[in-house]
Amino acid sequence: MLKQSLRHGWSYDARPQVYEYDETATDDFGFARLWSGGMSTALLSREGIVHVAAIVEGTAEVTVDGSKVQIEAGQIILLDGDSALHAHSPKPWARYGWFFRDSILRGREYRRLMGEPRSITRESLLAMTSVANTSLDANRSGVKPSIHSRIAMEHLAAAAAYEHSSRSRTDPVHRDGLFLAAQTLISERFRDPALTVEVLCRDLAVSASSLHRAYQPMGMSPRREIERHRVAEGLRRLASDDGKHGPSVADIAAESGFTSVVTMRRALTRAGHRAPRGN
Repeated sequence: MLKQSLRHGWSYDARPQVYEYDETATDDFGFARLWSGGMSTALLSREGIVHVAAIVEGTAEVTVDGSKVQIEAGQIILLDGDSALHAHSPKPWARYGWFFRDSILRGREYRRLMGEPRSITRESLLAMTSVANTSLDANRSGVKPSIHSRIAMEHLAAAAAYEHSSRSRTDPVHRDGLFLAAQTLISERFRDPALTVEVLCRDLAVSASSLHRAYQPMGMSPRREIERHRVAEGLRRLASDDGKHGPSVADIAAESGFTSVVTMRRALTRAGHRAPRGN
């Protein structure tokens, strides 16, 4: 059971199999990218907020004030934070979420669009995710999203919602589950130093270019994801080490999936963490 309040406007009461997210937010607006291996969750928002969700891969059922709608890859949905909301997906799905307080999206012209999944073009989806990815990457360096990012994102969302492409014109980034399949393999096998992008491609029976395209809309790469999992595991192991009877730094590096202590130190430094001393 996951009970958690996130900065991007939702309070979750969820039952996820796997749940990961990356976010940047202020009190008035924010962006997040999320992926989970199935989820059933009640969504409780703050008053006066509008949420925008874009599905990159997978599908979900969203209940808005008792009415159920299905949203799938290549679609966005505008949600009024004052409504009773619930989201459910028995299978893995990847999506972006944005929230805005006192937004132009609360205007009269957008009210009829609330709670209705709307297919959008590939270009609109990539424009929206690119702005979010830029803000999320900047957040790692301590840069919070600016009002200019908010204005750009609000207008992109408004234009995409009105665009409402026909299904025949919609060209979603991908529907084949490749991103989530790769994420599952990485989370299961990152501790094996032999896991590389080449191994992922072989085991998923796809080309390197196909795998990288699957990660592009999420602002990620498979190599960075493998390293991110190893860094997180290394930090967890180092934090629990009392320095007396625990494993050596070399053992921690190996058990976290790194080929050497040097490799782990470099990865930690790239991620903005202090590298451990010793061997």
